[in-house]
Amino acid sequence: MSYEFNPESQVFEFPNPYKVENTALICSGAVMLLAGGLTMILVRERLSHGMDGRAVAVLGISVLLLLLGIGLLARAFTRLRYFFGRNRPANLAPVLPQDKDGDSAAAAAYKETLRQNAITYPEPKGPLNGLLYSWLPNLIFAPGVIQRTAQTQFYNFLSLAATFISFLICWLLLGKDSANGWIGLVYGAFAFFQIMRPMMQKHRAPAGGAVTDAVQVGIGSLIVLIILAVLGPVLLGMASPHLSDLGELSINGVLCVALVCALAGCAVFGLALKNQLQAAPQAVGSARVTETLTMNAHPNKLMEELDRMLMTRWFSRIPNRRYTHKTPTVIGAQGKFTAEMLEETQPRPQPNRIASGIGHALSSPQFFWLTALTGLATVYLFVGAFAAILACRNILGAEPVVTAIAFALSQIAVGIFCYSASHALWGRFDFVSELIWVDISGSYESANVHLGNQLSSNVQTTKNVINIESMTMRVWVSEIDTVIFGKDEARQLIGMRGLQAVADELASTLKGFGETRSMVVAPTSSQDLDRANKVGAMNKLMGGQQDVAGGERLAAAILTASATPTPAGAASEIAAPSYTAKARFCSHCGAEASSNAKFCGNCGTALGNPA
Repeated sequence: MSYEFNPESQVFEFPNPYKVENTALICSGAVMLLAGGLTMILVRERLSHGMDGRAVAVLGISVLLLLLGIGLLARAFTRLRYFFGRNRPANLAPVLPQDKDGDSAAAAAYKETLRQNAITYPEPKGPLNGLLYSWLPNLIFAPGVIQRTAQTQFYNFLSLAATFISFLICWLLLGKDSANGWIGLVYGAFAFFQIMRPMMQKHRAPAGGAVTDAVQVGIGSLIVLIILAVLGPVLLGMASPHLSDLGELSINGVLCVALVCALAGCAVFGLALKNQLQAAPQAVGSARVTETLTMNAHPNKLMEELDRMLMTRWFSRIPNRRYTHKTPTVIGAQGKFTAEMLEETQPRPQPNRIASGIGHALSSPQFFWLTALTGLATVYLFVGAFAAILACRNILGAEPVVTAIAFALSQIAVGIFCYSASHALWGRFDFVSELIWVDISGSYESANVHLGNQLSSNVQTTKNVINIESMTMRVWVSEIDTVIFGKDEARQLIGMRGLQAVADELASTLKGFGETRSMVVAPTSSQDLDRANKVGAMNKLMGGQQDVAGGERLAAAILTASATPTPAGAASEIAAPSYTAKARFCSHCGAEASSNAKFCGNCGTALGNPA
């Protein structure tokens, strides 16, 4: 994907939507690098006296901290400068070349949306989704990415809440038993899986924005949560006599803090999501105009004129995106034809939809809780880095380190979990464009048109024309709102409004163009005028007075046609210059004939040369 710069238009010079997130990532990455450097300093003196297990452990922690810091910084630096090329955002359907006919399933879906005059929203499934959508009624109108993210985080919240309650019950009942240490390990492993699971799944938005089954919360998941919450303590109590005593090894307190932090992150995400939701669209639909048209020309003339008209609607001189094009086919003396064209103007960004900085984000209700979630993730990573430094010091000092290491890991995991949840909402871009669909259908018949007297005219014209009676032409025009989450992600339709004035203009202009097509071939070029004069002059030199008069009349007719505009919808009537000639009569029947006639118009007898 290339980046194109146009000094005449700065509309695609986007502000960086990840500015707030990048600031948090840079701070977190710097702290991780600092923590890794400090642990390196702590172990450096120990390594100078020889390599042992404790030094190797601290060295491994240092390397992990450095890698994590570099990864966070790399992620921020990748989006530090935001380029948005001309071919972005993504197309709604496959784009056709200008000289090719074609269609696609995605284009057919959007044409059906225009035809139905409504947007289709996927119905959520599952009992927990029903609960979620009853709490957030406007979630049904949100883009598919937000719906999937909301469902996933809601499931995570319920899972972590059930795990937390079950953990507290088990801790209170078996906290003084030999299974005390195993409680934290078992529930910690399960909680770690619940926290890391969303980051392992890549929920990308399909073109239609449908809610996939991968994120549906159903009966099976609900049963597993209930079994864990109710039977978890019982199962641990039954297994405790057979478990070895872990002694002082216990991470129950660390796990309790980690679960509370994760639940807090889910709660803040819910508040951020609620402020991202918009109310139900007040106006949804498309403008439609139906016209009946009669014309004497090839139906492709309408498509050519439509292409010229749509070119005038290019935004910022950027060609429209053509999704459907069908050229009318005329074969034989009569038959049926169809033609259609579906195009979208270049999507243009909607203003004031991106946080320009931390101050703007905190002052805007749309971004306040999202900024708070990002800040919460940063705090968790800071605490995790500090705990990692303490763990390294305890390792080198031969002190207990299990609690410190578990606390560091849990805080870092929860921090990354919060970053992952907020990232989906930071990458939102809103666009507006026009979707235009023209559908033409009808029947045709071939005809021949002859103008000019076959016996006496010097100039005659003949043309094969295609006669189309009562052709149906439908025009749909709608201004659509679309959204992406990430500049290279799929674009989703979230709103549409009919543009009746534009639809009326297109339909009336196309109808007027078709009805004014001429079926008469007449010379209109200045070269035709020059050549007619030359022919007349040559005949005059050769003594052909009859042809001279014809050439002069032809030149006068061309000059009159070139100087006087022909009224629209009617053939030009060109008057020949007046002249006097001697009357002639047929020697066979006595009928009067014109001075330049070669045959009698009454009986067909050949006439002699005029005197």
